[in-house]
Amino acid sequence: MANQRGSAEQLLTFGCGEQIYAFDIISVTDIIEVPELTRLPMVAEHILGIMNLRGKVVPVMDFAARMGFPVPEYDSHSCVIVIDCEGTLLGVKVERVIDAEAYDSYDISPSPVDNSVITGYIMLKERRIAIIDCIALSEKSK
Repeated sequence: MANQRGSAEQLLTFGCGEQIYAFDIISVTDIIEVPELTRLPMVAEHILGIMNLRGKVVPVMDFAARMGFPVPEYDSHSCVIVIDCEGTLLGVKVERVIDAEAYDSYDISPSPVDNSVITGYIMLKERRIAIIDCIALSEKSK
């Protein structure tokens, strides 16, 4: 599946409950084991705390809690996806990373809901994947 430039774009897919979500892989800087976090007082419940990533202080959110889902039991497959949101790093704790998937941007259906962190949906390998706007996710996490 190639776009007009002749190259496929990629998504990093991850699971939350039974649903599959994705970030544009360009925004992903790291995928790491769940680190030790420092809790912060008086922050939103979905903000788990901050971590040190190569000398940078990075806030970490729980994706499930942020989306309003029950917080899952995390296990050895759980990790933190670090995304770059216009120069600001944000850690997103997820149940599991699935894969990097090539896609054609013409196959994306826009989200029917305005002002959502989900920008659109795409069918890949007979799975519906919700594409997350990392900038909207980070702005609505403050």
